[in-house]
Amino acid sequence: MNNNAQALSVVASFGTMAVWIFYAHLLWQGFTRQRQARLLINQGWGEEINSVALISNMSHEPVYIQCVILSMRTHDGHKYRSSVTDFDDAEPWNAQNDPSEVTRQGPLDTGSYMNLGTFRTLIRQSVQQHGLIEDDNNPMSAIGLKDFKITVVCHYGPSGQAIGVQRRFLVHGDEKQQLRPASIYSRRLTKRAARAKMERWLTEQI
Repeated sequence: MNNNAQALSVVASFGTMAVWIFYAHLLWQGFTRQRQARLLINQGWGEEINSVALISNMSHEPVYIQCVILSMRTHDGHKYRSSVTDFDDAEPWNAQNDPSEVTRQGPLDTGSYMNLGTFRTLIRQSVQQHGLIEDDNNPMSAIGLKDFKITVVCHYGPSGQAIGVQRRFLVHGDEKQQLRPASIYSRRLTKRAARAKMERWLTEQI
């Protein structure tokens, strides 16, 4: 061992450095996870049109929901996009006691969720904004809805940068139409093009 002391010392140094790099990597991963917002868009209470859309905040810090966008696509290829951030039948004085009575905008604490309303309400609000129907109990069949996306744009962390999460839902069935998510997870909008689109949506809300 005395003859190989120098070589053993070099090996031990490399081993110690590898251990430190491993722990530094774990610390960095934990730090980045805390800095990333994790929002989930889920479907609750069945798969029918009266099921509810839920947004859950699984981040380490609260988020502020800025706007909710509904993008629809029909079977004949038409696409429609509208903001469903505010309730269409709300009046300003309803917000005197509780702002949640007039808008889906607002802070969402960590580990909390917000009920965005039923999918029927969201879709009807959007199709009425576009003048497609005046009033209908089943707006999905009235416009021949194929699928739609719910996009939630919010602010997270000290930077205040806009972030977004999106989930697509498919419409299936003829007589009794039902909804189901197109993917298991909600998709985080992190690419530059997606961020630019969100910034444009926020500008339109001003």
